[in-house]
Amino acid sequence: MVNTSGGIKIGNAIVSDEVIVRTSWLLPATVVPLSMVIHLLSGNSRDFPFFISEADFPGIERWVFTTGLAISGLFQMIFTWRMWSVFSEINSNKLLFFSLICGLTTGFSLFVMSFANMYDHLALHILTASLVFQVGMLWAIVAHFAIPNANKRGKKLRILSIIISITSYIVMSQAVVSAIADLEQYGLNDDTIFTLDRIQYAIDVAAFAEYTLFVGLILCLYSFEQDFLHLSNSSEE
Repeated sequence: MVNTSGGIKIGNAIVSDEVIVRTSWLLPATVVPLSMVIHLLSGNSRDFPFFISEADFPGIERWVFTTGLAISGLFQMIFTWRMWSVFSEINSNKLLFFSLICGLTTGFSLFVMSFANMYDHLALHILTASLVFQVGMLWAIVAHFAIPNANKRGKKLRILSIIISITSYIVMSQAVVSAIADLEQYGLNDDTIFTLDRIQYAIDVAAFAEYTLFVGLILCLYSFEQDFLHLSNSSEE
């Protein structure tokens, strides 16, 4: 995989920057709701609302969830690399390089998380999901300040989406932490379904906060599209 004018070259195929940036946000924005709808309509959901990762359940929804997010993770890494490559031609700085590291970490964590379902690999799932959310928000903030000559519309959308993401993450985390602390009365239990059922009252709040967090992160990715494509097309010309 090598950089070319306006995209990357993989073997004999050229993937344009437009395809890269659109896939990085449009694919997860499609496969996550789709897998959740399949999970709900198939009768496999234990309750509603449920966490996004509960849709990574054995069945058609797992194929949609895992395949879609694995590809999304790869495109997230490619997009981050391309954005760093294009913007560094104007103003290469440490902050821009740090955003590259954050973006690659987010994309790799998403790729691993897509295979580490919460039913069979709970510890790894929690770790990678936390990295996706936390480092993903950090990437958005760092990249916001790192990219040169950002357009006003994109900047306003990023600020709004970052505020939404941070607020949602705090609400989600506090709801889950408080509920997990109350599980001591049941003793230690490795059954994920049992645990989720016991804290459903908290999931009623945390799940919707997670949905909002997901939307916020998708909007963050989308907000970079016009900045990135404008500069990519300019350099191509």
